[in-house]
Amino acid sequence: MQYRVSRLSDDDCDFEQVNRLLEQNQHLLSSAAAERSTLTVWSGKRLKLAGLGIAWQGHFSGENTFSAAEDAWRDLCEHAQAATGSGNENSGVAAQSRQTAAEKNSCSEAEKINWPLVLGSFGFTPSTSSLLLVPALAVVSSGGNTWLWQARFQAGQVDLRGGQGDSEEQAQSATTSISEKSPLSPSHPAQVISETHPHLQPEEWMAAVGRAAAEIRAGRAEKIVLARDKELRFDRDVSLTRVTKYLADKYPTCWTYAIGDLVGASPEMLASVSEGRLLCRVLAGSAVPSQEQRLLSDPKEQLEHHLAVQSAQESLTDLNLDLEVPAPRLLHLGYVTHLATDITAENLAGQAVTSLRAAAALHPTAAVCGKPRKVAAERLAALEAMDRERYAAPIGWMDAAGEGEWAIALRCAQRDSARADTYRLIAGAGIMGDSDPQRELAETETKMSPMLRALQA
Repeated sequence: MQYRVSRLSDDDCDFEQVNRLLEQNQHLLSSAAAERSTLTVWSGKRLKLAGLGIAWQGHFSGENTFSAAEDAWRDLCEHAQAATGSGNENSGVAAQSRQTAAEKNSCSEAEKINWPLVLGSFGFTPSTSSLLLVPALAVVSSGGNTWLWQARFQAGQVDLRGGQGDSEEQAQSATTSISEKSPLSPSHPAQVISETHPHLQPEEWMAAVGRAAAEIRAGRAEKIVLARDKELRFDRDVSLTRVTKYLADKYPTCWTYAIGDLVGASPEMLASVSEGRLLCRVLAGSAVPSQEQRLLSDPKEQLEHHLAVQSAQESLTDLNLDLEVPAPRLLHLGYVTHLATDITAENLAGQAVTSLRAAAALHPTAAVCGKPRKVAAERLAALEAMDRERYAAPIGWMDAAGEGEWAIALRCAQRDSARADTYRLIAGAGIMGDSDPQRELAETETKMSPMLRALQA
């Protein structure tokens, strides 16, 4: 893969500005880029990215999904080539940025980005195909600088999926069926015209909650997280640009994403690595804002959170990290409040632990699966009667040094691969022995409501 990184600004850009810069530069999207109408988004405090097209992608499945994906990432980074010639190429821009930062006696996060960046969305189970991709054109803003990313897959280069990279003529042929309408031009707000439950009806799901609670009381598990879904069809295609702008604006403390067929804003950081430091945010126990104080005293909520934190600690044991685990706090998200614990560790670089490796060790957490993890996973597969696909699995980005952010794909919707007017909303609730099915159903509706509002924004 050949790429060029040019600096657009010495300042941070908000997500609205990142989208505007991408729209202004979309004419630079190569005609050879695959899936030219594909929009890829990541927006958090640390990094904001909006991209078009795909320069490279890899698909992975099976028990060794994460290790295979990391091997592909290493191979991609090893063979990626910075473009030479006039302009602010990667090496020159990076050197200039370092000099400028030194003069300012400041530390810029953008300097620490080791290009290329890859974005990914993983399956909840090994049987679901996981995805890594590199946008063909993107605007990236991080730590005081904003960059324009351009990439193309070189003709004849060995594809990490085992085939050969398309020639320019083949790539152009493959994209002739793509609509020329820019995905950066938002359509009018969409309205729901039908709502269906593809798997369990609400009453059936509440019955499953009752069965899960009974199994926990019988001692067969400590916690089981049950998810449910519903499918919405709108009166027109939904604009992902409009959706992601809404989410990034309304939920600035979350991580907004549109990667593959998932779009959402996750409140939960599974594994973030920056300057060799790990952050793992554990959320378990939730309430509407008017009842949030009970989270600090309710035995059910406290136990649910304790089990999630304990599970995260156990999952990280094999990485030999010195973990810092503070007391839980309340995390306010406007529509819901969670009990949250931020687990941290230092010196990941010295331990040769990448952000993806940390995410792999943690997935699936007790907060989205249950405890014991293996037992809970077996039970939820039977009780939910559905395939989660990429819901509640790692989603995020990583640079060539292994640093990056992997959130848990929550508060999301899955776009129908064949239609842009149909989305599947998914949300879950942590079930304990004394769980009330009606209350757990209401919790899932609360968790779905931000995504519904975004789809109609």
